[in-house]
Amino acid sequence: MSKAESTSRGGTDGLNVDFMRSLVKQYSELGLWTSALFWADAAAAAGSGSGTASGDDVWLLASAMLARGEYHRASYAVTSRGLHKQHLLCLGVAMRAHLVAQEATTALALFEESDPALLEPRSDQTHNRALAGVLVSQARALSSLERRDAASAALCSALRADCACVEALALLHRQTPLTHKQEIELLDSLPISSQLGAAEGALLRAAYRDRVYRHSTPPQDTNDPVSSSTEVVRARTGEAAASLARRRAARCDWAGALKALDGVDPWCAAPVRAACLVELKKSAELFAFAHTLVDAYPNSWTSWFAVGCYYYLIGKNELARRYLSKAKSLEPGAGCAWLAQGHSFAADNEHDQAMAAYFKASQLMAGSHLPPLYVGVECALLNNFTMCERFLLRAATLHSCTETGEEEGWDTIARVVKEPHVAHEAGAAAFAAGQHRAAKELWLAALQAAPEGESLHPRWAATLDALGHSCRKLGQLSEALEWHSRALALRPARAAAHAARGLCLALLGRERDAAEALHAALARDPDDVVSLALLDAIVDRLDAALTEEEIPAFPFGPVKISLPATLAPPPAPGGASAPATPGGGGTDHSDMSMSFEISMNND
Repeated sequence: MSKAESTSRGGTDGLNVDFMRSLVKQYSELGLWTSALFWADAAAAAGSGSGTASGDDVWLLASAMLARGEYHRASYAVTSRGLHKQHLLCLGVAMRAHLVAQEATTALALFEESDPALLEPRSDQTHNRALAGVLVSQARALSSLERRDAASAALCSALRADCACVEALALLHRQTPLTHKQEIELLDSLPISSQLGAAEGALLRAAYRDRVYRHSTPPQDTNDPVSSSTEVVRARTGEAAASLARRRAARCDWAGALKALDGVDPWCAAPVRAACLVELKKSAELFAFAHTLVDAYPNSWTSWFAVGCYYYLIGKNELARRYLSKAKSLEPGAGCAWLAQGHSFAADNEHDQAMAAYFKASQLMAGSHLPPLYVGVECALLNNFTMCERFLLRAATLHSCTETGEEEGWDTIARVVKEPHVAHEAGAAAFAAGQHRAAKELWLAALQAAPEGESLHPRWAATLDALGHSCRKLGQLSEALEWHSRALALRPARAAAHAARGLCLALLGRERDAAEALHAALARDPDDVVSLALLDAIVDRLDAALTEEEIPAFPFGPVKISLPATLAPPPAPGGASAPATPGGGGTDHSDMSMSFEISMNND
């Protein structure tokens, strides 16, 4: 715009307010907030011809103050003019200012003072996007005050007002208690087709489905299929890579998840990357990653979460809990931080504190099956199998999105479970409770639900061994031996599998084969007490059964001893033997060695 044009449009003393507003927007886009603040202040002053600045000018002014870290100034610029009651953008910037200043109660008070008609969706989508921003701020304030149900309702309203507000769905997954079934119902109720075009709507719906089905492969959407060109664009986004990494991590494909994240940037989906490095036991790489995050984002909870994961990996659980607590202070709704803290307590055998952490994670991750799974494991370790059964049933129903009504029991878990880890832990608990047949059914369900299909990963060798133990308890020794052999095919160096196979062979009466299997177990783990005791019993049994006829003969033939001719006494006359001459007169050959002629029997 030229100088001549800058003085042609009205304003105070010939100032061009539109030109100054454009400068504010340009400097805001460039991140030059001091310049943006100067021109926003000038535009607000020039636009207030009647003594009151317009809401749009005050919004620009307050936004520049907020970007410069002047939170209370930003709020005062809005509230002193009463614009938070009648201008939606001004209300949003004032609420964000109080949220950054950690004044959630004040932010909610501003929201309640606004005109109710202002908070209603309209046909104007620009108004609805501003409304969605206000509702997201309201949800943040409610979450910080532990009012998570109300926060969930606010985020659902934000999504219905503006379905393109991805931040609302992200907060919904991270901070609010929605089950998987409720998330699916919410996704189906969004007016995506009426608010976006066909291609953009398909892109957004595919991204949302990836987030909802973050632990499993999303089903094909036949109502709104994604075109090939849209699918190519979506596959190149960081959002698609993060979703793929989450699904691979849920299938225990940790290396594949890291490969998907490496294609984006080193900081994408930091909690997923940290968890993968822990599972792969790459402590050096996790150390470097955590320090990179702390240096780059010291105020982000994910940075300190990665540090806590590192100390948990190397066994320093007290330090791990210290840094995980720092992550929780920065983001109280971080459920994965509570899970990691529970793992650190469980590693120290502090079961009560571990369950308390898992219960808190269950409140924050109501739609996830992981917290009740870990609570069930802790209950099994405390021999509380009744509570263990209830929590594992809860984990199974959450993952499979099924309702069991009043039905309980291990058989019910085996019928509804679709997650292999839940099935494996339920089988272990049922076996410890003496329910061997139910344990076998649960472990078979775990193998059936294993994502690898026919080519099992070596991690499932423990499940195969467990199936062998359950079959042995049920008297099915041949089948038990087969399961142990399959476990050894996956992990030949597993000492426990060799010991279990030796026990089955001993029970089948094949003591010699059992002894060989137990020797193989001790070769891999010399301190295996079970193998030592069992081998001693088998050796004693073999010794008792060994008869004299079974004692092997000396491998050499008969020994023939003859003296050399020079040492033999001369024959006496008449064939009588010459008497030996004791004492002196004769030569003493006692110190001379004798020669042996040994005839070997080669028969």
